[in-house]
Amino acid sequence: MKKIALFTGTRAEYGLMRNLIHKLIEDNKFDFNLLVSAAHLNEKFGLTIKEIESDGIKTKYKLPISFNNPYELDMAYQTSETIKVVSKTLLEINPEYLIVLGDRYETFAAATAAHLLGIKIIHLHGGETTLGAIDDKLRNSITQLSSIHFTSAKVHMQKVQNMNLSKNNIYNVGPLSIDGLLNLETISKANFEQITGFNFSKKNFLITYHPETISDDLGISGLENLLNVLSNFSCNILFTSPNSDKGSDIILDLILKAVKENKNNYFYVPSLGHHLYLNALLIFDFIVGNSSSGIIEAPLLKKNVINIGNRQKGRYRFGKVIDVENDYKSIFKAINYIDKLPMKKEYNINQFKKNYIKKSPSSKIINFLKEII
Repeated sequence: MKKIALFTGTRAEYGLMRNLIHKLIEDNKFDFNLLVSAAHLNEKFGLTIKEIESDGIKTKYKLPISFNNPYELDMAYQTSETIKVVSKTLLEINPEYLIVLGDRYETFAAATAAHLLGIKIIHLHGGETTLGAIDDKLRNSITQLSSIHFTSAKVHMQKVQNMNLSKNNIYNVGPLSIDGLLNLETISKANFEQITGFNFSKKNFLITYHPETISDDLGISGLENLLNVLSNFSCNILFTSPNSDKGSDIILDLILKAVKENKNNYFYVPSLGHHLYLNALLIFDFIVGNSSSGIIEAPLLKKNVINIGNRQKGRYRFGKVIDVENDYKSIFKAINYIDKLPMKKEYNINQFKKNYIKKSPSSKIINFLKEII
């Protein structure tokens, strides 16, 4: 039995790994330990550990960190604190492997702790590119620290191979979001309204907007222009919370101000959770912002997507996406274009499940791990 730990610090990351976590727990070939930290344990970001626990997953290792740091030092302080709490926990658990996903600074911290303790790292979703975020170099650093790699697309696998100067232990399994969609239990618009308090109108926007961590203004102007553009259109809008990057407080303040000024049409939910968020991608008409879900999940579901600014610049698109700069004119042109499109019928998720039933990334990962570790 191989002792494996897995680190999660954000709602999006957990949503992607949810099915993999369940399979690791259920398989007697693995002694599995889950480390929950960072935004999961913070009220401002939805206290999303509740979602993990509601999925029936025990959370023995809760690793809180402080978010009350000086503005300019926030990410650096969070990173150093995460290294400390993860190091202490890994020393206690003493796993052979640590699984991490993606590119965030909390993930980089967990990988750093494991590497310095001589624990092998399994990296998911490496080889991707996001030129508008500090995450891009962090992702590449995690790749360099890792021993086993599972990528979301062939182009990403090739990039990891080039970085490592080797093809060993690098496997393309597809985006883990496929697992969530394969296991998705759909709900009606009426049920969604009842759960969230949102009211659907003729046209409905789902907006998730995060800081651009390497832009001088952190992408704030893009959100300001988006809000100004939306005031020209008749629609209802659901905003979700930004992630915990530098600048998130400013973005959240702008969102809450807009919601307060447009109480009949604008709505805010800090975190929908994985199940509701995937349902929202299905039943909303337009997906707008700069989240990776607009690059991966939404295009897989054939949605109308507008990606704003540079945060996701360079990232492989898993379908059609309208990319725009963050100026008012570009955003207005894109929203005016999709607003005039014929309304699409709701995507047939059953057809998606039929097409992808044999392509579960988490099942592929489990099978590969049994072979190679």
